[in-house]
Amino acid sequence: MKPGTLHLIPSPIGSNTDVLAPYIRSILESVPYIIAENEKTVRRFLATQMSSELLAAKQFAILDEHTPFQDMPALLDPILAGQDGAIISEAGLPCVADPGSALVQLAHSHHIPVMPHPGPSAIFQTLMASGLNGQRFMFEGYLPIQEQERLARLRFLESLSSREQMSILWIETPYRVKSLFASLCRALREDTSLTIGQALMTEESFIYTATVGDWKKGAIELKKSPAVFAIQALPVAAGLRSNKSGGKAVGKPKK
Repeated sequence: MKPGTLHLIPSPIGSNTDVLAPYIRSILESVPYIIAENEKTVRRFLATQMSSELLAAKQFAILDEHTPFQDMPALLDPILAGQDGAIISEAGLPCVADPGSALVQLAHSHHIPVMPHPGPSAIFQTLMASGLNGQRFMFEGYLPIQEQERLARLRFLESLSSREQMSILWIETPYRVKSLFASLCRALREDTSLTIGQALMTEESFIYTATVGDWKKGAIELKKSPAVFAIQALPVAAGLRSNKSGGKAVGKPKK
C-alpha cells in the first residue's frame, strides 16, 4: 500500500493566526491524522482554522520530549496505512527546537513523503532583524542550566563566533531569561554584539541589538517571556583594538 504524506505544519507564535499561508488551512482541513506536542493547544489552534465538525473527526497522537523512541514507529502506522498526517508544533516550526526530528527521520526510512510548509519562526525572525551575520550562523538550542557550565559554554561560543565570524543563536524559557542575561554580562566581551528578541509576533514584541557593554549600561527591563538570543563577536585582533580604545556601540537600549 502506498503511504500517505507527513506534513510539517507550523503554528502561530502568539494569537495571530493570519500569518499562515492560506493553502495550509485546506491541508489542515483534509488531513485526518494529527501528531501534536500538546493536544489541547493544537485543538485550540485548529478551532480557528476549521469547523467544529471537521475538528471532531480528527485523530490525535502525542509526540513530545518525553516520547520514547521505541513508541515512535506506532505513530506512523496510520500514515503507512495510506492516511495523510501532520506534525503541528506548539509554536513556530516543527522539528526546529521542537520535538519531531526523530519521527521525521523514521518516516524517511519508511519512504514516507515528508512535506514541510512555511510559517513563523522566532529564531529566523530574530536573525533577520538582528543585523548580525545572516550568511554564516549557528543555532545552539538551549544553554546549560548550571551557572559555571553556562559561563564556560558562553565563552566557547563567543570564541567560536570570533574565529569563524558567524552569528550564534539560542533560545531560553521565560523563567531563565534574566539569569541568562546576567551570565552573558559576566562571560562576554563588552564589544561583542548581542541581540535579544522576546514575545515576537505579539503586541509586546521586542528585539534589539547592541554591544554587551551598552546592554550593561542600559536600564532596560527584560520581560518574562520566551526569548531568542544572538551574538556575534569581533575577530580577536579587532576585539583587542576595540578594548584598548574603549569599544564602539552598535546601539544603546532605550528606557
